[in-house]
Amino acid sequence: MSKYRSESLFSSQQDDQESPCGHIIRVAFEAGVDSEFDYAVPDKLWPVQVGQRVEVPFGVKNKLHKGFCAQTDLPAEQSFTAGGKGRRLKAVTAVVDKEPLLDASLMELARWISSYYICPLGQVIAAMVPSAVKKGIGVKKVKYLYLASQYEEIADQIKGAKQKQVISFLAGEKAFDVESAVSLEIILHEIGCTAAPITTLAEKALVKITQKTVFKSLPAIPDSMTLKTGKIDLNQDQQNAIEHIKRRLDTAQFDVTLIHGVTDSGKTEVYIRAIQACLEKNRSAIVLLPEIALTAQTVQRFNDRFENIAVMHSGLSAAQRNVQWQKIRAGQADVVIGARSAVFAPLPNLGIIVVDEEHEPGYKQDTSPRYNARDVAIKRCQLANGLCLLGSATPSLETLHNCRHKQHFSLVKLPKRVMDLPMPEMKLVDLRQDLSIKQGVDLISGQLAKYLHQALLKKEQAILLLNRRGYSNFI
Repeated sequence: MSKYRSESLFSSQQDDQESPCGHIIRVAFEAGVDSEFDYAVPDKLWPVQVGQRVEVPFGVKNKLHKGFCAQTDLPAEQSFTAGGKGRRLKAVTAVVDKEPLLDASLMELARWISSYYICPLGQVIAAMVPSAVKKGIGVKKVKYLYLASQYEEIADQIKGAKQKQVISFLAGEKAFDVESAVSLEIILHEIGCTAAPITTLAEKALVKITQKTVFKSLPAIPDSMTLKTGKIDLNQDQQNAIEHIKRRLDTAQFDVTLIHGVTDSGKTEVYIRAIQACLEKNRSAIVLLPEIALTAQTVQRFNDRFENIAVMHSGLSAAQRNVQWQKIRAGQADVVIGARSAVFAPLPNLGIIVVDEEHEPGYKQDTSPRYNARDVAIKRCQLANGLCLLGSATPSLETLHNCRHKQHFSLVKLPKRVMDLPMPEMKLVDLRQDLSIKQGVDLISGQLAKYLHQALLKKEQAILLLNRRGYSNFI
């Protein structure tokens, strides 16, 4: 498998952007170039961590671009080409993020996707982080105030009545440090003043001003989205499946289990019990669905059984996507439910990924990077020493093949429907043998017409699915 080569980015002109700094990082750009480039980091900007975004000059005109730090502390000899001896690397101009957007495990996953699906690393990383997160949509900076440590010693400098009220209010709120600081908005409302007296107090070093990041309160899961299921009794097949999964979780080793269950065999309840067992070990879970239309009904089931749920799919607003992503990264969510992009959720201590209907083509991304979320989920579980739980009534051929020939794959069957419900009756009608449709292009066989008539007499409904839109009356 070919890998993208890394290139050193040199400038033939000596300018302020070139620096003899001792730290060298490798930067991957989101779009436009396939290679990664090396830059020097000024001491004032160090340290830079893998997964952080940096702003760097690029090209002949040194236009500023943002890229992701892909590697740090490269040896100097690796950053010079034969024709570039004596030249210095261009320097990073700014570090965009305070903390890495992707941790070490997700960065390793990004490198695997880049290599396996032959895609630039920067493009992969860009797909893993929602654009709303990179743009900071739904986030605002709020100013907070607290009293300086020496405010009592120089309190005699306070002359204005409003200034004294501000000091008295902060003292009453015990705002003596950053943790207990009071927002500027609350102070202005309570005192009934403008920002002028506060500015004066800050200039006299009587109060200190800090900023905190506040996310808009935009719940992605309404309180009404809960389906009360009550107590559910498991059949023997479900119990066997859960015991198998628990044994796999106890090993804390990478494993893939396929649940091959007929429709209505209770696979969702098995998923829920498996996640409960995972949470008991203080590990988190991701549930992948092939399309966002299934997210609502799945959230209804899970919201009744788990407290801290986050959702990730394209149906959310940009602000909601950012809030949910930040909630997940902060460790405030135990379970993440979503479509294929949720496989990149920045969950700490991931223990299990459930891929429902693993055979569905909806897990395949049709734009670059063209990944299959099912396979990415398996790889991520391998990196996290977790369990990947695949579920399907009609598993894909590659998954069945892996279950038969790969050691870390196992197969669990759910052959019966829950509550001993009978399997639906199916009849195969050979239209070539049906004399009633040999004349013309009638698509309705005699048996189909009979059962449709019976359904209408019982005031029931019927659904007809056509295999294609065309002129052929049978295959």
